[in-house]
Amino acid sequence: MLKFMRKHTKSWIIWIFFGMIIVSFVLYFGYGGLTSDKENIIAQIGPHKVGPREYQETYDNVLKFSRMLYKDNLNEKMMNDLKKNVKEEITNKYLLLIKADELGLTVSDSEFVEFLNSVPAFKIDGKFNKEQYLMALTRNSATPEEFEKSWKQATLAQKVAGIIEDTGTFFNESDVWAGYVREKGKVNIAYAEFDPSAFKDKVSISEKELLDLYEKEKDAYKAENTYRLKELVIDTTGTLRDDAIYMDLLKAKDMEAYGREKGLTVIDLGSIKEGELSKKFKGLKIDEWLRSLKKGDISLPVREEGKSYIFQLVDMEEGKKLDKTLALAKIKERLVNEKSGAMAKLAAENAISRKTFNAKHETGFIARNAQSISGIGEIPQEYKGVFSLSKTNTLYDKPLEISGKYYVFSYKDEKLPDRDGWAKDKESYTKYFVAKNRNEFYKSFLAEMKKTVKVDWKEL
Repeated sequence: MLKFMRKHTKSWIIWIFFGMIIVSFVLYFGYGGLTSDKENIIAQIGPHKVGPREYQETYDNVLKFSRMLYKDNLNEKMMNDLKKNVKEEITNKYLLLIKADELGLTVSDSEFVEFLNSVPAFKIDGKFNKEQYLMALTRNSATPEEFEKSWKQATLAQKVAGIIEDTGTFFNESDVWAGYVREKGKVNIAYAEFDPSAFKDKVSISEKELLDLYEKEKDAYKAENTYRLKELVIDTTGTLRDDAIYMDLLKAKDMEAYGREKGLTVIDLGSIKEGELSKKFKGLKIDEWLRSLKKGDISLPVREEGKSYIFQLVDMEEGKKLDKTLALAKIKERLVNEKSGAMAKLAAENAISRKTFNAKHETGFIARNAQSISGIGEIPQEYKGVFSLSKTNTLYDKPLEISGKYYVFSYKDEKLPDRDGWAKDKESYTKYFVAKNRNEFYKSFLAEMKKTVKVDWKEL
């Protein structure tokens, strides 16, 4: 059983679950399936109910492990992604349990005993010790029944995941070579650029259109907001933890008094326009969260170059309404940009449908697994198919919008991987290719299940 689990552990949340059991006995899956009738239900996945207890236990342990794993690299975006990831993985767990029930799969008591006997931390003198085991659970506020149920659920979910992955894995050597070409080969892509600025002189906007929009939107056209912020700076190489300081500040409220007590620098930034703040703290992406703060609020810690910053909003003055002339100018500018952009997109789409366009530019030979194209920029993940253009698939079927411009791509030439390199990499790459495609099949299976199983999460 343990060999099976090691072979098929793919989900990061399940991988962390086993790692944390061995390290600190944390019940990673919380108390799944133990929702009380008196407890509020925050999600329903098929017949399974999820209560706040299960979600919070799971979230807290993900956060704890993420802090241990990423340390100073755990940024605000990653923190924001945790809730989404935890909801997704709890959902996936119950989808797999639903499938396990359909397949008639179970986890036996003997498998659980085998697991307990394999954990060194539960042993004394090399043998499983019940008192040692119970002490570990007590330290983590868990009962043996809860622990066993959680482990069996995780194990059963992994059994199903392994079966799903194996079912969808049928590859021959030509499939593997094609995958190797996609990752190791190079391609030269020709492209045409459709810049909205080239269409601006074709845009026509009537005075009536401007005035009508002004009447609808005039209240939205204001000068920049002005903010007064206090800034607390923490040296992340020191002994003070920014997350602990943040929690203290939520209670203390008085940032300056707290700073004096802890020997931390607090700066009153005075009144600053929103645009100036965005420039001053560009690396902290302050514009992404500034408007969500209310008077007196404390921001989450934001880290940059060995320091962590926490802000408190002292006051905020909303920008005044713009003069009508200025507002009309802004509306016109917006309309021109929107319409010229729509014209550029339509021209790109027409070029694709007619398969007639002047590809003035070439990328030169670039790796098929490249992330960006010189002179264009980073290619969004959903458009990475551009790098898969080939002799049999010569034209990308949709225009790409990057930094406001539209691009049409076509195949020009390619360089296949060196055959000597293929001979050397074949065995290891085949293993990688099979594992990767198993995981892709597993993801698509879960996506299909979500179409047939009712999944309902309340707003958290």
